[in-house]
Amino acid sequence: MRAKKGKVWVRRAASLLLAVVVSIGALTPPAYADSWSSALSSLDGLHDSFTALEAVVKAEKAQITALNKTNNDQLSRINAGISSIDKTKISQLQSAADAAAKKYAPLLDEYTSLGKQAAAARKIKDKKKADLLDLKRNKMKPEVEAAKQEIKVKKDALTAARKQAAAKKKTVQDALLPVKTLKQQMAAENKLISAANKNKSAAEKLYRAAVKQGNAITAAAEMAVMYTELGKVHSSQQKLKSCADKITAALKTAQAKLPK
Repeated sequence: MRAKKGKVWVRRAASLLLAVVVSIGALTPPAYADSWSSALSSLDGLHDSFTALEAVVKAEKAQITALNKTNNDQLSRINAGISSIDKTKISQLQSAADAAAKKYAPLLDEYTSLGKQAAAARKIKDKKKADLLDLKRNKMKPEVEAAKQEIKVKKDALTAARKQAAAKKKTVQDALLPVKTLKQQMAAENKLISAANKNKSAAEKLYRAAVKQGNAITAAAEMAVMYTELGKVHSSQQKLKSCADKITAALKTAQAKLPK
């Protein structure tokens, strides 16, 4: 960063050095006039180049903005699609499992209670009561086992459906993995763009001041800085476009993996 600032300072110092040289008589007014004319000529070409590049950068930015919006909208739709994978099926199986558990809860509770009562009776050596409770409990056993089996079948079906849905979701999510990395790369490029735009704005202020002062040498130096920084923006935007195109491709792959 210091090296970049040093280069900018060298350009800006050039015009000041020329002014100092003139003031001490090392460079005659005619010679300075030639330098001023040369700077003006250089500025003419720089201005045209800057304007042309500025139009390109503006068009690129609009294209990238539109592409990002399209990609973000598509990503939202895909994420919604992931969330809805087998959602209805799982909801139905969950309801069935809950209904079975509720239906047989009284039976299972009674069965459990009889077992506890029989155990308590045996503890106090009340064999008669224990036997009566065991008889009643054992009579219920086939019905209880059938109830437990039905509940198990429904819970197993729910667990299997959830695992299947998770596997389907992972397939789509894996296809989306490159998107996160690409977005991180884009964030890094946007930081570089912000820095370049900041430097360009600072140079533009100095350029405007030089124009007001009639200082073609400083104006040319600052225009050169502006053009360089705009070039950095252009370079970063090309990388942004490349990342956005790769995201589009990844989203297309992920979309194809969603259940129909």
